[in-house]
Amino acid sequence: MVKRFCILFLLLVPTVCTAYDATSSCVRCHSDFSKMMELGAPALYLDPQKVDEEVSMGGIPTCVDCHQGDNIAMEKESAHQGLLKPFLMAVGGAYTGQAMARTEIGITPLEPSGQHPFDAMLPKPERAALQQAKAGKIVGLYYHDRDPLTFAYAPEIARATCGKCHDNEVTAYNNSTKGLLKHQRAFRTFTEDLPGPQNCGPWFGDNHAALSAECAVPFSDAQNNASARQCSKCHTGCTDCHYQAYKGKGSHRFGTPEAPSCYGGGRASLCHAGPMDRRRGAGYMRGEYAFPSDLPVDVHAQLGVNCTDCHQIENHQFGHLASDSVRNSCQQCHKEIMAAMAESTHSNVDCSACHIQTVGAYQFTFWGPGVVAGVETPFTKHKEYYGTRSLPTLIKNAAGRWIPVKPYPMAALNQAKDVAPTGLKFRAIPQRTIKGDTRIGEPETFTIAREQTDVNDAFIVTGTRDDLPHNNKALLWIQMDKMSHALGAARSCASCHTSHAQVAESNFTYANDKDVEQPFTGSYTIIADAEGMRFENLKTSLITPVAKRHIADFAPFTYFPDGWNVTGIDFSIPFRAQEVSKVTTELEQFITELNEVQDLEVKTIRAVAYHNLERAKEMLANKKESLRAPVVREDRGEHSE
Repeated sequence: MVKRFCILFLLLVPTVCTAYDATSSCVRCHSDFSKMMELGAPALYLDPQKVDEEVSMGGIPTCVDCHQGDNIAMEKESAHQGLLKPFLMAVGGAYTGQAMARTEIGITPLEPSGQHPFDAMLPKPERAALQQAKAGKIVGLYYHDRDPLTFAYAPEIARATCGKCHDNEVTAYNNSTKGLLKHQRAFRTFTEDLPGPQNCGPWFGDNHAALSAECAVPFSDAQNNASARQCSKCHTGCTDCHYQAYKGKGSHRFGTPEAPSCYGGGRASLCHAGPMDRRRGAGYMRGEYAFPSDLPVDVHAQLGVNCTDCHQIENHQFGHLASDSVRNSCQQCHKEIMAAMAESTHSNVDCSACHIQTVGAYQFTFWGPGVVAGVETPFTKHKEYYGTRSLPTLIKNAAGRWIPVKPYPMAALNQAKDVAPTGLKFRAIPQRTIKGDTRIGEPETFTIAREQTDVNDAFIVTGTRDDLPHNNKALLWIQMDKMSHALGAARSCASCHTSHAQVAESNFTYANDKDVEQPFTGSYTIIADAEGMRFENLKTSLITPVAKRHIADFAPFTYFPDGWNVTGIDFSIPFRAQEVSKVTTELEQFITELNEVQDLEVKTIRAVAYHNLERAKEMLANKKESLRAPVVREDRGEHSE
């Protein structure tokens, strides 16, 4: 009995056996609250047992496995030699988007604070602390596997830390397209035919020579570096995805990536919060991650579906863009509907084409003179035309499948080359060799290529213009971002099948105080039909630029509102009016009949009916037949009606 009690006591009280190394200088110092207070760093006090519980790996890894440094030395300078630390990005004052040590503004715990999950992990220093540090504000928090010079993920650090236990995973990630941000680095200039000009702009990184050669005004290395750091901050590392301190359950908690970590883990608009919610406007989480913030959240996000439930991870490659694996993941929950769609007249229509309605975010974007992280540069992205589009525009992708996109006008100013108009193009990347950054552990070179069927984002170049009062030449194109999320109730059949023309309304507010004295509002109508695509009825309130800024820098559309109109491309929706009327009437009659059946199973039949009426009719007939079938009584071998 005594023996059983002792065993039970050991199971219930794990504190009797510590897994951490109590002799480590890391543990001896950082577990001493008095010492941390004396050193003015109470936020760096750590309970070693609690840390082990959060890491949940039985004392493996040790402190230096993840943080490096020397766990034998007792002097701070020696113990911290080579120590990996999280750091900040600061702008304003003496900083133009460079790294800042947390000690400059007073180290606060790596745990969420404030009322807003979007930036909960960012330190929130007092103005006096910022002034003392000669900084204007803190705009980012970056973890240990980032390079403080470029802000890029450093494969060498990952191999030396995470790779000690997760070598296969780190190797796979370092070889993936996301691990080295390979696709973005393939965009070398604005004027390339393919992959073509795009919203995020070209890769500034090591590409200064190519960009300055095509810029009609001086473009310095310092200007290029300011932009390069903005690109690299989305160069995601292991910790960005797996670190879960944003949950507020410990500063050493790791786990499988979840939607909040895909959205930057509370560190502002890093990772997918930028391109999904603030650029495309058909975001997954929306709310405070999006502009405007009051659009409906994706129904799957409301139900707690995580990104990786659909975007399956295989060798750290993720299904995205035109991936069949993501589309096929719908079958996990919607098997009947997917089967019905595959046999219907809409079999070549993507689910998102019907189930995405109002979208938000950018309604214009222009690359022109402005400020990047405190640096005046000819390549500033004027993107704050935040608003709503009443409906996406449907187009056929490279595989012939109807998808929803948000076409909106874009321009890159101060270009030196003339560029001819193009037709509709999908963003293929011709095979090319990219130079790696060997200083942080990247290969000397790597190759990248992407077929047009690998993507769903498209564009149309409408040519160059020379008639601005400043900033000539202007390269104009229509950005056509694929809408993928914000799925919910389907748009009505009438929204597609009462007119061959597609018409949508855009409304926006521009409130960038670096460009304008006060916010201005505007709107336009986009028409896509058999003749082409047009942006009409453009209206804005009064635009008052700030000193040293011209309207042509950030609003060139005011000089040539018709500059993005294209002809010769058929964007009409094909249908036969009589057939649509007949099917619509049959559908309405069927739904009325279905409503008379008192059975929970008809919910599935109703959903199928909107996707494949004939299949739904068969399902209802089978249902009624089963209700009429005789019930066999096994006890006597008899039957009754």
